[in-house]
Amino acid sequence: MSKWFVSRQCYWGVEDPYVVEIAAGGLDYANPDMLCEKYPGEGVEYTDPREAVETALSIAEAWKKDDPNITIGVAAGFTGGNTLPFEPESAKELRAWAERIFKKLPRCTQCGELLSEERYLDGCDEPTLCSSRCAKLYNA
Repeated sequence: MSKWFVSRQCYWGVEDPYVVEIAAGGLDYANPDMLCEKYPGEGVEYTDPREAVETALSIAEAWKKDDPNITIGVAAGFTGGNTLPFEPESAKELRAWAERIFKKLPRCTQCGELLSEERYLDGCDEPTLCSSRCAKLYNA
């Protein structure tokens, strides 16, 4: 199952260090410069990248209202388990990225819902299903 972790960051060694980060892979792949959780949706792993983007954008908006004297970006990326500041992008670019990723996520063969960590296989060459209910329907 794919995950995206949303956090506020203060990157070290970059010109505009304040970023709301969307880290692909979840918490274990977030950068280490995370700020404490202050806004709703921070410190949460999302299974839908579109929801992660919308949450990150709303966090950035609230943060800008609280501290209008700093530049705050929103960025998505993958650290690979290392430290890697992400480049901020526009809301339009982030939404397009999330939509492309969402369309590629694995889905249940029977109902089309996103697959979670719990999956049902009906044999080596059979499709992946999301629940015992879908497995029964598929075999009916």
